[in-house]
Amino acid sequence: QRIILNANLKEVYILASIREVAKRAGVAACTVSRVMNGTASVAPETRKKIEYAMRELDYIPNELARGMFRQRAGIVAMLVPSIRHPFFASLADCIENQLFFRGYKLMLCSTSGETEREREYLGFLKSNIVDGIIMAVSSLDREEYAALEKPVVMLDYYVNDSIPLVTADHRMGGKLAAEEFIRNGCRLVLHLCDEEKADRVVSFESHLELERILGEHGIESRRISISWNSPDMEVYTEEARRLLREYPEADGVMAADMVAAAFVNAALESGKKVPGEFCAVAFDGTYAADMNGRELTSVVQPVEKMAEKVVEIMARLLEKQRPKETDVRIPVTLRYGKTT
Repeated sequence: QRIILNANLKEVYILASIREVAKRAGVAACTVSRVMNGTASVAPETRKKIEYAMRELDYIPNELARGMFRQRAGIVAMLVPSIRHPFFASLADCIENQLFFRGYKLMLCSTSGETEREREYLGFLKSNIVDGIIMAVSSLDREEYAALEKPVVMLDYYVNDSIPLVTADHRMGGKLAAEEFIRNGCRLVLHLCDEEKADRVVSFESHLELERILGEHGIESRRISISWNSPDMEVYTEEARRLLREYPEADGVMAADMVAAAFVNAALESGKKVPGEFCAVAFDGTYAADMNGRELTSVVQPVEKMAEKVVEIMARLLEKQRPKETDVRIPVTLRYGKTT
């Protein structure tokens, strides 16, 4: 099969394929179209002839080409920094299920933190390849997102009041983590984040809240920058070893699941008791929070609820309806493990 992108040729290609089926079945091309699209009732005997002809010709309707012709693809794209990242993988899985339930397919795109790659994927919106985009990345200027003319839902990044935002309540997550470190008697807590995006993402609120509450209780904290674009357990573990050598007095860490697990491994290697001499609070609570056979105490982002809300808003936008909410912060929870 071919996908013809020239708008002047799309209809010719699609109708030619339908005509082949129509000729074999001995019916009009419009009757075949009605069977494929379900737009009108067709006599059972005629439907059988058409279905038999389609099987004989091994004809598979090109949904992408048909979508381009109708200016509706039935596909929603989701842009993530990395498909390998446990949080984005888990969230994408839930979003795909929600979209499928509503009759849409998911196109998952990994930008690897590259601005130009993100910009190229956004170009899909200017064609009819996808109907809307769910953004879990935010390397472009706000103006570029605001200029998009098709449905967009942002995850963790505020653009303006017109573009819906769905995120976890990160300030609440920072509070829960801080209270757990206080309860465990920690004196120096390391927390790892991507500082380059500090002014761009809502999730940075968890770090600000952690610092504020720990500071009020006389507990030191160190904010350390780390990139999430290429999750690699070996790299994270080596970085954890280095940081524990640099901060030997550190007795707590808050980080994404894989990074927190790496710190637990490094702390155990250095002879520290976990918990007791070192505590870890993972932030996300995905399957990766149990990677080393020791379940981490975790601030759990509710990916299923987030996915449900994201798709609910996207569906309303695709139906040309106003979302009921445009700034959604979903509560997080603390799940106790064996690291505090």
